[in-house]
Amino acid sequence: MQITPSRRRALLWAVAGIGFGLAYRYLVVQQHWIGHLCDPGNGPWWCHPRTGLILFFQYSGFGILAVLAGIYALWRRQNWAAYTALAAGGAGLVLYNAETAGIGFVMGLIAALRTPGVPTIKSTEGEERA
Repeated sequence: MQITPSRRRALLWAVAGIGFGLAYRYLVVQQHWIGHLCDPGNGPWWCHPRTGLILFFQYSGFGILAVLAGIYALWRRQNWAAYTALAAGGAGLVLYNAETAGIGFVMGLIAALRTPGVPTIKSTEGEERA
């Protein structure tokens, strides 16, 4: 298989999603001092976005986003949807959404790695099929 610019972009989006998930998990979520700082409710300004993102992945937000984007990418052949599925799926795999995010990641991977045009084949009855 040849590495095309589209496949290279897909790889970069997947790595970016996994990298974001790893950085957010180990540098923000699992740091006890950050959790204690945000617990009283009067912490710094970034405690609210942190809490919002934690709630987003607690309710499988990354996984659901990855599955929806993967379905759209397979159905409409949209590269941006495949890249979204790869990034959200990669982040979700690291951020506790492994079940749904894995499905979306694989759908995005299939959509990103398939050939751009499927030739039409004529059958013996004269009807076209893909």
